[in-house]
Amino acid sequence: MRLIVFDCDGTLVDSQQTIITATEAALGSHDFASPDRRDILYAVGLPVDVAMRRHAPEATDDQIINMLDIYRETYQQLVQQDDRGQVMFEGMHEQIIKLGNMDDTLLGIITMKSRRGLERVVDAYDIRQYFQVLKSADDGPGKPNPDLMLNAIRETGVDASQALMVGDTSFDILMAKAAGTKAIGVGWGYQTVEELEESGADAIAATPEDLNDLLVAFQP
Repeated sequence: MRLIVFDCDGTLVDSQQTIITATEAALGSHDFASPDRRDILYAVGLPVDVAMRRHAPEATDDQIINMLDIYRETYQQLVQQDDRGQVMFEGMHEQIIKLGNMDDTLLGIITMKSRRGLERVVDAYDIRQYFQVLKSADDGPGKPNPDLMLNAIRETGVDASQALMVGDTSFDILMAKAAGTKAIGVGWGYQTVEELEESGADAIAATPEDLNDLLVAFQP
């Protein structure tokens, strides 16, 4: 048996513009300058409050709380303009269905989305039934803390050697390594291949087709 855990934003779905717009609205509400697109996307994968503090280190605690409210309100408004709010990367839907139908494979998602945001994605794409474990920012410490990965391992009854994390940021890779699992970085997300390699990724998938080959080869 093996457990394959996916990140969501930047790995399964592309939500770049939604995240950027919501971040800019939150920071602008208190006249803080928005970082460039690259810096905003680099922080994807961190808990939202940690990312906001990184973008506005001089903000007070009350300002951070208010900016988080504005971020979430803006994000929800943007998401509701579309039936999904995020677009699944080409090839990933088919890959989830294929893996989910394998008798020797368990699937999970660990994301820094809210529980509501995560459930919106799996329901919009009708893939909830393929996942044995879903972990969000509401379920424990954020990445790269390993707790959510360790909890997923315990709940599915596998060993760390039987688990693999698939993600697009260094936070995904560092979480996996701290939990004692393998990690594959994907090259279509929000951080560079070099950053994924420096974080200790065991392999890099340039395309979903590459990822399929790497997952086939993962036989603990």
